[in-house]
Amino acid sequence: MTYDDLVGPFDRAYKEFLLRRVVHDLGNSISGINSLSDYHLRSGVNDPVLEESLALIRESAELARELLVAVGTLLQTSDGQEELVSVQSLIVDTSKVISLLLPRSVKFETSCDGHTDAVISILRDEFVRKILSLVAMEVVDLRVPSGSMRLSWVMQGTKVQIRFLSTIQSASPLRERAVSFLAELSPGIEVKQVAEEGAFSLSIDLPVVESVES
Repeated sequence: MTYDDLVGPFDRAYKEFLLRRVVHDLGNSISGINSLSDYHLRSGVNDPVLEESLALIRESAELARELLVAVGTLLQTSDGQEELVSVQSLIVDTSKVISLLLPRSVKFETSCDGHTDAVISILRDEFVRKILSLVAMEVVDLRVPSGSMRLSWVMQGTKVQIRFLSTIQSASPLRERAVSFLAELSPGIEVKQVAEEGAFSLSIDLPVVESVES
């Protein structure tokens, strides 16, 4: 029996427990806080200080709910089946998760070169996890990370190129393993480290299934 055979069932039970307890139960509690603050704000509050406090509570609760949903998605076990996805929606969904978790000291942006969307075949949730792992690699060992990150994509003939770029001055040894780490995403993927002065950059080339005019 291998380590994976032994750990697999326990890993699934562990993730299912976290999903149920943290994401579902705690999510319901946060939604209750949000609904209660909404009710009082709609009913009208005569005290300006109390009104501001309720608005802040509502905003914080909504942010916490979005974070829980993101964590729940990351904890879900992938079925190992690739799916056809829009590159644009994939970048948007990945960016939402990154923006929720990235320290405020780091600027994050996305970009697209062109007006054509593309459909690719990929393990969607695994893509999000791996890109988030790159983000974690860059910031986890720094007390106050600073710099910027960019996730971009562009059509190149029959392929789409997704680019990850970080200007954070990280010395993580994991950078050396990033190419092989991302290469596990799909059999048809090509991953390269790109020379960028003052930055760490990776390109991810994937075959296009279909191009779509935006």
